[in-house]
Amino acid sequence: MSGNTGFQFKQNLVGRTSGIQRSFLITNSATITVGDMVTLSSGYLIVALANTPIMGVVLGFTDKDGIDLSSSRLSLSTGAYTASTRTFVAGADNVTVDNVYAIIDVDPFSVWSAAPDAAIGTTPAAILKGQYTDLVATAGDQPAEAAASSTQQQLFIWGVDPENSSNGLYSIAQHQLWGWTKV
Repeated sequence: MSGNTGFQFKQNLVGRTSGIQRSFLITNSATITVGDMVTLSSGYLIVALANTPIMGVVLGFTDKDGIDLSSSRLSLSTGAYTASTRTFVAGADNVTVDNVYAIIDVDPFSVWSAAPDAAIGTTPAAILKGQYTDLVATAGDQPAEAAASSTQQQLFIWGVDPENSSNGLYSIAQHQLWGWTKV
């Protein structure tokens, strides 16, 4: 669907006004956008794809000194940040030179609003509380509408977003903190 903005924080099931935020170094040559679901691989952050454990959702980016990239005065060696799309494209040397980090919400009790890759409700299970779905195969920024079912997958479905009927509400069901065991 056009105009996708990834996952946006809606609420927290235990009453927090935001999730639990942690900062992780982005792997070399990765392209990550605010709202992407991400995972740790070999100690570095990458975009989570379908059928992979999810560590959290990207909230922002910082330079090696912890300054927000849009306010940073440091020059990037080979990486690039586009403030209008809130996207960071890591250079081949991010781990050793640029050291750009992503701030992610790692709280498994956060609930996210997102537009699936097809019209919501096309698959009946996609709008039912207690069902599951995966991320789309090639990007960590959208739920896969057709994957929705009662079989445990990456995301738990909370139903349709009451403030935006084109979006669903989701929590991370297969969180990297809890391992990759299906129940």
